Amino acid sequence: MTVGALKAAGVVVSALIVLAGCSSEQGGQAQPVLTPPEVPASSEVAASPQGFGDLKACAVLDTALQGRGFPPGEADNIGSTNGCGASKFGSATSLNLDDRQGVDDLDADPGKVHDGKINGRRIRQVQEIDGDEATCLILLEVTAKSRAMVSVTLGTQGSTDQACKDVFSVAQAAEPQLPAR
Repeated sequence: MTVGALKAAGVVVSALIVLAGCSSEQGGQAQPVLTPPEVPASSEVAASPQGFGDLKACAVLDTALQGRGFPPGEADNIGSTNGCGASKFGSATSLNLDDRQGVDDLDADPGKVHDGKINGRRIRQVQEIDGDEATCLILLEVTAKSRAMVSVTLGTQGSTDQACKDVFSVAQAAEPQLPAR
């Protein structure tokens, strides 16, 4: 999947953000993913041959966004057949459960991709999707050919660094709900 296709997955959610038409330039250097101390991943959800079984993206996203001021997520089929997005003023977040591509199927600028782990699960983080500041996404490995993709797009007051901190936090909250590896 190309970075353009990955970006398209967040476009619908991003379009819901009601912001002024101007933009602000934010300087700074994006930092690689920081891996937190190893915490065992939840094994409550068993992996199916397809990767996700009956797991629904909106159930995972709503739980991951609890206490963050987002409304319940809305199902969408952009980026996968099992996607969900939620937005509030200045921020849009989406989650896609993709049972056709793994984290290694990512086609992105190597300078914008950082590898890491969340709770022992392999991830790939992409900063500034298609060169857009204040965007960041994380792919979480489920199987060799399935992944969960979490993306965050911030409004005009956001920065790439903040989008990457936010997406890491949401991915950390979503990870224990994913099927065991």
